[in-house]
Amino acid sequence: MRRDDDFGTALRTLRQRITPSEAGAPPSLPAARRVPGLRRDELAAVVGISEEHVKRLEQGRRRPSPSVVDALARALRLTSLEHDRLRALAGFAAAPEPDGLVPREVTEPARRMLDRLTEVAVCICDATWTVLDANKLWHTDVCTVPDTPGRARNVVWRAFTETGPSPFLEPEQLSGFRATVVAELRQAARRYPADTELTSMISDLLTRSPQFAQLWDAPPTQDGPADRLRVPSPVHGHLYLDLDVMVINPGDLRVVVYTAA
Repeated sequence: MRRDDDFGTALRTLRQRITPSEAGAPPSLPAARRVPGLRRDELAAVVGISEEHVKRLEQGRRRPSPSVVDALARALRLTSLEHDRLRALAGFAAAPEPDGLVPREVTEPARRMLDRLTEVAVCICDATWTVLDANKLWHTDVCTVPDTPGRARNVVWRAFTETGPSPFLEPEQLSGFRATVVAELRQAARRYPADTELTSMISDLLTRSPQFAQLWDAPPTQDGPADRLRVPSPVHGHLYLDLDVMVINPGDLRVVVYTAA
């Protein structure tokens, strides 16, 4: 038996032992389940890859990258020993011991993306949605954040504590955005339990914002982030922008790109 087959068998077994709620995934339809645990499409949605990718991994027809193995381990709630075994079956060394802190460094791939995307507004956020850096268009056309570190640079904090008109075109878009970032913050808290700033910010949000507290305790939803904004601009009056988010690993970074039609 090939090692790829060993990896696929292990992945299928691990997928079948965990429920959607345990993995933080909304169960897919139909409600009647013919297999135990997660379906392939549910696991794919949590990890951020296609269902076909999961199928090929389980059939031994595709070799996973280290970042995909690590994302699968997080989604399947593996112990460190199980994570190391899954990496070994994929042909990789054991994962480095995590320190439980949120990575807050703009990696070289993220830096290249920021430097080369000069015709659209772009910012780089860490796993807690704190803005680490941004290009000139983002600063001039989308948002102004302080140069000094602090919660005013955090998208989730501002979404639940700031007053005034919302940039989202429809109220349901704001609701969807808030649900999405709270769910991501909840996952970040699981990945980085030793990060005191993250823990403190969550505690303060739970105290200050009833909406945040309600979403924090709510089950995961299928609402996606809002993808259409109306941003006041001192130069253009108002800009109507599409919003797209890409995740970069290693580094657990979010590249947020705003484009005008």
